[in-house]
Amino acid sequence: MDKIDRITRDMKYARIIVLLAQMQQIPSDQAMDMLYTSPLFEIIDHGIADLICRSDQYLAEEIIRYHKQ
Repeated sequence: MDKIDRITRDMKYARIIVLLAQMQQIPSDQAMDMLYTSPLFEIIDHGIADLICRSDQYLAEEIIRYHKQ
């Protein structure tokens, strides 16, 4: 993965963390844990299924859904 791809992914993760914190009304560190412990993180980070193309809102909702299971 080149440097631009890494920066793009990191920026997406930051936006998702902000959304998770807002949607769940939790601190950013808990939102960060939600993202990094969800299986979607690995899928996004490894470029599987082009989930990085999905909206931040969609991905945040999927992460929340995973953690409610």
